[in-house]
Amino acid sequence: MRFSPLPRLAQALLALFFTLSLLAPLPFAVVMPGSAENIFKNIITIKNQKSYPATGRLDLISIRVTNPDNWIIGPQIIYSWLRSDQAVYPRAAFYPHGTTNKSEKKVATAQMRTSQSKAMGAAFELLKANPDFGVGTDQLVEKNITFDAKRTGGPSGGMIFAIGVIELLTPRDILMGRHISGTGTITIDGKVGPIGGINEKIIAASKAGAKIFLAPAKNRGEISNLDPDITVIFVATLAEALKALDTQA
Repeated sequence: MRFSPLPRLAQALLALFFTLSLLAPLPFAVVMPGSAENIFKNIITIKNQKSYPATGRLDLISIRVTNPDNWIIGPQIIYSWLRSDQAVYPRAAFYPHGTTNKSEKKVATAQMRTSQSKAMGAAFELLKANPDFGVGTDQLVEKNITFDAKRTGGPSGGMIFAIGVIELLTPRDILMGRHISGTGTITIDGKVGPIGGINEKIIAASKAGAKIFLAPAKNRGEISNLDPDITVIFVATLAEALKALDTQA
């Protein structure tokens, strides 16, 4: 059976349709590994009271997400799917409807400040409940502790901030010279919450040379393609994170 070719007009219309489909903006966001910043390098500072220098490195990890002001197109999505260090998520997973780059930065900055406040509270509560750490209540002074993390926004640094505060306030050597990284939100009572872009954060940590990565227990099911050179430890609380670091020593 012979088939007649489509008329040229129909061919042109189909070609135009597929071209427009590829170039049409789509409701997705691309997530990529970001930076790793040692929080003991001018991010957490303790003044006007006794503190103890960190013996290791503790990284605050960020991810990069496509700008909320820009919609991505088909070829970008295909390219990201082909890369092992990028992931495609529904746009709504990161940006509520109507989000702009300006509003997102404002929200992320506010979330970061709240995260730092909760981290300090969680660290203080744990130290009060564990006098064997060797920190008196007179050393738990909020105004003496400052944070400066201009390059990172959002709430996901909470657990790392809390561990950093404890490391600097206590004579106990928590890091023991190791290069550690991690992520997770924190509540004042020490609960560690899940975050987005967990795989991309592990990639960023591994590239920076971290050997241990502390991850929220609720992100466990999302982990894929782990680098064998980095150990991922899942924790649900700040106390579990500290115990895990002690066990891994």
